[in-house]
Amino acid sequence: MVSKLYYKNKLVIRLIKPFENKRLFTALKLNIITIKDYGFWPKKLIALDAFCQTGLQWTRVFSDEAKYLEMWDINAEAIKFAKKEFPKANVNCGDSIDAIMNNKLHRKDFNFVLIDSPVPFMYPDGSFEHFKFFDSIFKNIANEAVIMMDVVPNIETMLAKHPHPKEFSDKWAAARNQFYNVSNGAIVLPLQMTEIYKNKVEALGYTCKLVTYNARNEHFGILTIVVSKK
Repeated sequence: MVSKLYYKNKLVIRLIKPFENKRLFTALKLNIITIKDYGFWPKKLIALDAFCQTGLQWTRVFSDEAKYLEMWDINAEAIKFAKKEFPKANVNCGDSIDAIMNNKLHRKDFNFVLIDSPVPFMYPDGSFEHFKFFDSIFKNIANEAVIMMDVVPNIETMLAKHPHPKEFSDKWAAARNQFYNVSNGAIVLPLQMTEIYKNKVEALGYTCKLVTYNARNEHFGILTIVVSKK
């Protein structure tokens, strides 16, 4: 499965490369350019891609800028291709959530962290999205950093496209209730979501220079948080 996706992405990249220009951006690339326009993009990029897969979808967007790049994925086949594509990176096959939470990353001064976590998905321990390890991200970053994460404003919209049993959707909504401290976690729209993350970051001892949401598609998007240590 990973092999098929890898070669498909390689072919797509090869086909579109001659036509790529300033009008054709991935969601992540456009997000990074926006952060650059604000003046918040790190000049000396120390990057962590915690759910990198093969690296061809997202990592390649910023890899050439990175002075140091650390990549993690739990899928050994995906990592095989990632090592091939990014020979200068520190590529690791393992549980990135465990690494983030238990001091197993190779650096603690990342100034760019990308969390492209799987959705809709429930981890074996019953957790969802980045909720379990969000606080731990801040134990592994520099005094000033950019964090980008997948977020889902409306799980009902996503589950209509990717159906799961009711038990799954109920557990996901309950996990969101707890993390976002709301009564209807199924729907946490971007305006409310950005304020919640700002408060969480402030409680962790950081100042939010920017919190913004940008859609990836009609089902979910990227939340960008620019932080500075108080």
